[in-house]
Amino acid sequence: MMRPTIVSIQSQLVFGCAGNNAAVPLLQRLGATVYAIPTALLSNTPHYPSIAGGPLDPELIENLLVRLLDRIAPTDIDAILTGYIGSVGAAHAAARFIDRVRERHPDVVVLCDPVMGDIDYGLYVATEVADALVSHLVHRADILTPNLFEARQLTALPYGDEEEVMMALLTKGASINAVTGVETNKSLIRTLAGDRNGIWVAETPHVQLRPTGTGDIFSARFLFEYLESRSTQKALRIGVEAAFHSIRSCFKAGSKEIATWHLPPAHAECPSLFDLNELGVFPESGEYLGQ
Repeated sequence: MMRPTIVSIQSQLVFGCAGNNAAVPLLQRLGATVYAIPTALLSNTPHYPSIAGGPLDPELIENLLVRLLDRIAPTDIDAILTGYIGSVGAAHAAARFIDRVRERHPDVVVLCDPVMGDIDYGLYVATEVADALVSHLVHRADILTPNLFEARQLTALPYGDEEEVMMALLTKGASINAVTGVETNKSLIRTLAGDRNGIWVAETPHVQLRPTGTGDIFSARFLFEYLESRSTQKALRIGVEAAFHSIRSCFKAGSKEIATWHLPPAHAECPSLFDLNELGVFPESGEYLGQ
């Protein structure tokens, strides 16, 4: 696919590299046309002691999405990427947009990063927003990219490990799933991805830095590669490479926040950093044949 067109529906920051601030420059660098729809306008991420801004009016989000379809045809949209959704109304607006596009273009690829919390923070969106994500966006997704906390929320497995929640997602969730940022006791970070053909895991060293936006970088790069190759395995490899490259570059620069110059170059210029391990296959019977 040459120069895919992607609609990215997520947050926008004044300071920092997360949400659309991470996804848009990365996707544009790769050659995609990106239409960015903000769901929230924030001075920075909530990890700082002060913050300004907040979720945008759902009616404004709805109007922006409606007017976008006045300018471009649904059949010209290759993919829809959703990230941070700040309100129930924003979730409804994004769902209606997906339905309008799919009505004219059933093959559009929808990736939902169900941003709702993390293991060390817990749920950081309102409960009703988390519920709206599940009922309106998760079930419309072709690809899901939760972290482990979010995957546990989606599968009702509050103490499940990454392999258990992956199996549950594949059984009743999207056709392609990735579980990101899993810390291990070996000072490694694991990311799993699976579809009906198999489950793969990538492990990278644990860099002693936790900037925001790495999940947004992974999701955007995973989506772009999947559009190019239609390979879950390849999308996992390149998505993890992109996130790891960014956080390592940020660490080497002595920065606390990823900047656009920390984002990876085109994959052709970025050599492979690691190998993937196959955990097993997921046949139609639902039996897991992992190690």
